[in-house]
Amino acid sequence: MKTNAILGVKDAILQRHSVRSFTSEAVSNEKIEALIEAARLAPSSLNSQPWRFKVVKDKEILKRFGEKNISRTQSWLAEAGAIIVCCADISGYVKDSQASAFFYRENDLITGDTMDGIDEYVERESSADAYAKFGSSAMNVGISISFMMLRAVELGLGTCWVGMYNETEVKELANIDPELRIVGLLAVGYPSETPDQEHNRKEISDILLP
Repeated sequence: MKTNAILGVKDAILQRHSVRSFTSEAVSNEKIEALIEAARLAPSSLNSQPWRFKVVKDKEILKRFGEKNISRTQSWLAEAGAIIVCCADISGYVKDSQASAFFYRENDLITGDTMDGIDEYVERESSADAYAKFGSSAMNVGISISFMMLRAVELGLGTCWVGMYNETEVKELANIDPELRIVGLLAVGYPSETPDQEHNRKEISDILLP
């Protein structure tokens, strides 16, 4: 996979695939920062931006990610140039949602029934249980991860989104605030091989409701 500065979004979507085999080439800090910048620009509900990221590049720590107690022995994770631990700041999600709603109302940016609906939504989120709050904030983090995966294609990088991990162990390994919740791991690096088959996806007719 080569870097292509004029790569279109459609091309990036078509070329993106889950990479589980990486070369030993290091991923530069500049490219990691470009991925984080892409995540930063992702949309979020009420502009809450609940995503928080921890970048792990230390080789010894990366090796640990492949262990049984961390990822159920997904040993290929140790080959990645970096692992981005993608987290949700749930308390920040609620506070920033409340702040946005207040700003909209105070400045008459949104009015009437729509504004009432936003206030009801924020109130519901603030009073929801921890599981529901995590689900809502995680949805936003997931969007930011998608932005990083597509930007990675343009940078000549491969990625794989990982959802099987021991959250407690990963937090300790990566020194992450216990108050944050981990949404997923994003393995990043230079692919060691190019897939020779198309994505296995359902047809449009299978997913488009009548």
